[in-house]
Amino acid sequence: MRRLGIVADTRAATERAIEAALRRRVDALARDRPGLGVEPAGDGFRVVIPDTYRVGHEAHFAEVTRRFLGYLKDPASLPKWERANMLAKYYVTTQAVALSRK
Repeated sequence: MRRLGIVADTRAATERAIEAALRRRVDALARDRPGLGVEPAGDGFRVVIPDTYRVGHEAHFAEVTRRFLGYLKDPASLPKWERANMLAKYYVTTQAVALSRK
């Protein structure tokens, strides 16, 4: 019977650690984005995003396009983390086009 208690204790400790890590990360993001938060939701958590940060598809597309065009104009402005993401996206896209033409 004690073994079940150890498993439950380990699970509870893991859940507390996950919650603490989530809250630390969201709190860090909230420094630049006021209003972000975390709240319990059933067996998990919900990240609270204020309506001021929610934009429709068209507005989001325009924002992404502006950023992309800015990177084209000034390649040095591309953040290092974005370079790897863009290379991966474009590799997958070009390979998919090549496969679709076979």
